[in-house]
Amino acid sequence: MTIYSDPVAQIDIYKDNKQLVLNNQINFLPSGDIFTHYKINLTNMNDTGLYEYRAKNSFGSISYSKHINIEGQKPFIQTILNQTIFIGEEFILACYASGQPNLQLKWIDQTTKQILNTSFTSPMFLTLTNTKSNVYICQANNQYGEDFKDVYITIKIPAKILSITSNKTIKVNETLDISCLAEGDNELELSLKNPLSKDLNLIQIKNDYKKKLSGIIKSIQMSDNGLYECYAKNNYSEDRKVFEIIVQNVPDRIEQIFIENSNKIYWIKPFDGNSKILKYILRILYKQGRKII
Repeated sequence: MTIYSDPVAQIDIYKDNKQLVLNNQINFLPSGDIFTHYKINLTNMNDTGLYEYRAKNSFGSISYSKHINIEGQKPFIQTILNQTIFIGEEFILACYASGQPNLQLKWIDQTTKQILNTSFTSPMFLTLTNTKSNVYICQANNQYGEDFKDVYITIKIPAKILSITSNKTIKVNETLDISCLAEGDNELELSLKNPLSKDLNLIQIKNDYKKKLSGIIKSIQMSDNGLYECYAKNNYSEDRKVFEIIVQNVPDRIEQIFIENSNKIYWIKPFDGNSKILKYILRILYKQGRKII
């Protein structure tokens, strides 16, 4: 193979997308080009497959590939490595196979037995996004026989909070329902904290990779007012979300009224009970000639 490049290209050889250790001689021609060859010894079917030259320099890259088969060879599929990915993450499966003649390839979902992709050339790719672990089968056949390889896709589910109680405004002595729903595998921990870190009577429900904490606060009081935190954690990640509960009550009474002169009366605003004070009503009483507010 002759490579034309300036500056001189770096040359790598791959078999079924795996880089090989170069044992070929590289000759520099008078023209400045490169001539190289790679000797293939077909000792068994492991030596068959897709061979590829890849050359690159600072200006770009090129490749040249060739399928090497044995005449009358039954299908042979290279080992496919299992994969572990995060839920919802896109992944690609590649099936490298050899066989001659009339090679036919299929990707099959083992669970549903559905054929997901077909091809008459190697490699055959399959791009997926999974929410559950699954097994996929690469199947190859021709008139001389068939071969197949399984690949197991393990889905990792990081800790994630799916829903929490929405922010609410509630009156004192009313009843409040609170909840927190999260998903995750690998020993998921889930907790729900209230403003004063009081013990809450919570019920935990677990279903597959999900956990839910829920409870009821009867006769809610002003001490229950504030931010509540839902916290989820496993070996992959952690997540937290907060919601706010505003408890309303009647406003505090005015403790002191100040009279600066006959035209100005003022007071320190009392706690509004978490609800805007709309108006103040002043009553003026007269007692024995004196004005009492």
